[in-house]
Amino acid sequence: MKSKHAQIRAQQRGITFQTEKLLQIYGEEKPAPGGCVLKFFSKKSIKKIESDFGHFFIAKNHERLKTYLIEARDDQTIVTLGKLHKNKRIIESKVNRNYH
Repeated sequence: MKSKHAQIRAQQRGITFQTEKLLQIYGEEKPAPGGCVLKFFSKKSIKKIESDFGHFFIAKNHERLKTYLIEARDDQTIVTLGKLHKNKRIIESKVNRNYH
């Protein structure tokens, strides 16, 4: 399920439903502010996708693999979606946010 905000952001940023599903299944999880979870494609998750779908799939969809989503921890509602850029990276939080 997606919030209205996530639907608008996905459309604005050209993120397909298939990419969202890949993120939900294969994306690496990191804690995000507000009790949410950040999911993105790490090198490890891309290797897993490559083993399941093949190298040609990765080569053809490499731009789609530069996306992330933020999902509510309690009901898995997608809060927002975005694309990672060269100058942006996922930063490890020094605060333990793995509370429920």
